[in-house]
Amino acid sequence: MNIRYKGIFTPTVTPLDEKERVDELGFVKQLNRLINSGVHGIYLLGSSGEFTTLTNAERERALDIATKTIAGRIPVICCVMDTSTQRVIHNIEIAQQYEVDAVAATPGYYYPSTDDADIIQFYQAIAASTGLPVLIYNIPSTAKTAIKPQIVAQLADDCENIVGMKDSSGDWINCLNLLSLLGERDDFAIFIGSHYIIGAAVLFGADGGVISISNVAPKESVALYNAAKARDIDEVDRLQKWMIKLSKLYTYGQGVSGMKTCLEILGVCNAYTTSPLLPLNGTEKAELTELLNELGILS
Repeated sequence: MNIRYKGIFTPTVTPLDEKERVDELGFVKQLNRLINSGVHGIYLLGSSGEFTTLTNAERERALDIATKTIAGRIPVICCVMDTSTQRVIHNIEIAQQYEVDAVAATPGYYYPSTDDADIIQFYQAIAASTGLPVLIYNIPSTAKTAIKPQIVAQLADDCENIVGMKDSSGDWINCLNLLSLLGERDDFAIFIGSHYIIGAAVLFGADGGVISISNVAPKESVALYNAAKARDIDEVDRLQKWMIKLSKLYTYGQGVSGMKTCLEILGVCNAYTTSPLLPLNGTEKAELTELLNELGILS
């Protein structure tokens, strides 16, 4: 399959109202803001999008709103994670109805895989179930399963429509091993899911990043990617340090709570999250406002 995605793909939050329904106006505003800021694609219904805690109906509403709003302007990779192979395949069937460009999945996230054979069989089955491009999503902190680089390479060889992966391990050695095994291929993309190592990873040959911090700072995330592609080391260093300062937002509640509060401060959408995630209090919101001011995001 002659597809290789590149750049910054934002794992967008899913704006909600007080009843945990998708806030269409807020979602449209956020998606257009991301596109106008130059992001290269949208990574829909991932961890930042609260896919595990939204109802099935609201997940479909998010799909409908997002694909109609984006309208082919940039690619949409839709996450289809679930607890079993057949449930993931069912999610793929639903995503296909909304004409997404590709799908991404972790291994089943309740029962962790006990053997590499589990992972191989899982990805072979979901790849065989669809004509869409498929991305592997490695996030061992939540899926409880770490996908070894050599298994990724085997799946890329075995399945024509497995075209890339998002590595959210945050492990630099794992990143280097992936680049060593797959970096020279012209039919496979390596995306990094950690804002801490995105600059260095692109310098070393990664294709881009799926970084949640780009919800708040899309222009700066794109600028960091562009600086790394241009091998402007000083600018990569400056922007990477700026990004790490902004990442203080993740110390407030759950990561999605901090991001949504920042977006509320920026006037994009309300900060409502899915229960039992708690909203931030007034003191925390004031501190985040100060952080955004300090970094020039509010000016």
